[in-house]
Amino acid sequence: MKEEFEIRTMGFNELAQYYLPHIQPASASIRLSSWIKQHQVLSEKLRESGYKSRLKVLTPKMVRLIVYYLGDP
Repeated sequence: MKEEFEIRTMGFNELAQYYLPHIQPASASIRLSSWIKQHQVLSEKLRESGYKSRLKVLTPKMVRLIVYYLGDP
């Protein structure tokens, strides 16, 4: 049974690993960052919430936005 994903404050690398558990953490972070940059609406909504590239910690609001636009990890 798949565990339900919890929206909470978390590190960017941690979230990247939820989305891409099969690759190295650094590669997962690069790929998640790329997905965010390519998604114009998500990028704009994240910027409005205070997100900047290379941000280490994501607020629950930022995590919620990423999950909303990219789907559950």
